[in-house]
Amino acid sequence: MAYVKIDDIDLYYEDKGSGLPIIFLHPPGMGHVVFHEQEKLAEHFRVIVFDMRGHGRSGLGSKDFSISLLANDLHHLMSELGIEKAVLLGYSSGGSVVQEFCIHHQEKVAGLILCGGFSEVSDMFLQAEFRIGKALVHKLDVLSWGIAKAHARTEAEFKVLRRYIVSTNPNLLEKFYEEGRRYVCTNKLSTLHVPFLHVTGERAFYFHRYQTIYKKYIPHSKLVRIDAAFHELPTKSSAELNHIIYKFVTSIELSHR
Repeated sequence: MAYVKIDDIDLYYEDKGSGLPIIFLHPPGMGHVVFHEQEKLAEHFRVIVFDMRGHGRSGLGSKDFSISLLANDLHHLMSELGIEKAVLLGYSSGGSVVQEFCIHHQEKVAGLILCGGFSEVSDMFLQAEFRIGKALVHKLDVLSWGIAKAHARTEAEFKVLRRYIVSTNPNLLEKFYEEGRRYVCTNKLSTLHVPFLHVTGERAFYFHRYQTIYKKYIPHSKLVRIDAAFHELPTKSSAELNHIIYKFVTSIELSHR
């Protein structure tokens, strides 16, 4: 197990492989374990997964929670690991953190991948998901069952995911849901000039409108929809997602040779 010290917390991370770094950021409650299938990409790249503060094996700390605080933690993690530039992948609300980071530290971003990400929460379905999540943070047995069930393909995977969600600090989780619902960076998207990829499922229909937003403000963005897939791409469509990530990151490597 590996940790870096950030302010008054120990941040847990796993660092595998070599080459261009890819750093994965998870949604509320899920921790690094949601990316266990993406760790296979360490055969080709340097893969870094970690538990954001208040999640899994990482400390909570005393600072007021915000998306900016999580982005600052990412900045410290990269500095501690000696990473000058990385591809960042944010899954769901983890995408809010990587967008916030990129807006302020674009020079450290080799590429940006959003897996079911959004620059604002402006449709009724996604708003409902955030409100339901927030309402259930003090009933983690219920919330953890729902999230783990939606993501898991096997009973073993279900148990690992659920155990991690239950270990999340409820008060931080409540703040994460609320801050994630309120987060808006649409008006800053045009300042992003890094390679940009948005991936979602063909059946995750309410994320399609966000791809339209990204194409409007980031004309060079690449948009992909995985056939017959919903939102839970890292686990339920891992082979397809990993192939898409591999092609995108390889193209970045080739452009820098």
